[in-house]
Amino acid sequence: MERTESNIDKVVALKNHLRGKEKDYLDKYLANAPMWLLDSFQVVHMKKNNVFIKENSAVDMVYILVEGIVKAIDYRIFGIAYDYMWFYPVKVFGSMEILLELENYRTTLITVTPCKMLVISKSKFEEWMRKDINTLLLETKTLGTYLLEQARKERVFLFVQGIDRVILLFMQLYEQMAENKKCVLKLTRQDIADCSGLSIKTINRAVKKMEEDGYIDRSGNAIIISEKQYIKMKEYISPIVEQ
Repeated sequence: MERTESNIDKVVALKNHLRGKEKDYLDKYLANAPMWLLDSFQVVHMKKNNVFIKENSAVDMVYILVEGIVKAIDYRIFGIAYDYMWFYPVKVFGSMEILLELENYRTTLITVTPCKMLVISKSKFEEWMRKDINTLLLETKTLGTYLLEQARKERVFLFVQGIDRVILLFMQLYEQMAENKKCVLKLTRQDIADCSGLSIKTINRAVKKMEEDGYIDRSGNAIIISEKQYIKMKEYISPIVEQ
């Protein structure tokens, strides 16, 4: 009789599929995970533009992003959608609310690209976190780093406009997504506008100017950034923003 693949098998296969810093982090995160926890995880594939957490909805699940990009959206000011943070693997959603003993999610989260996640119930995740000091400390450190990065980004974006803001965004994307010294961005102009807080008209001008100045290349609808171009962006932005 053919053996059915268990949840544990799927989690192990997913960990083995990852490479680089993502694999290292997930290995460290799950280093002491008991078998009952691994068996409780579901490997979930999500399509682009999938809203999987809504602000003020009850916290019931925890999501661990292992592939793809997710963005956080704030609708509180005049009902206007504002993308205030993008997240990259490995990132845990729902853990902050659990650690702060909040009953409801504090933000709306939507996939920017197709994503792969490990999903587990709040109760199972909370039980594990209370028993595993290694993961608790790692999660606390990660949350603190995220809050510092968010505050830093908001301060920087306050003072830069136009092409400088797009360059900063593309530098961040390169740092998170580059593989083999190259980053390929398959984002729409609307995606870039939402994340930068600029109009699509301004984005179009900025992207055109960046291509003319050799900061990026284009291949169809994709934007390509090489390591050399990333360094060029960094040299340009350094006198404006201390890295």
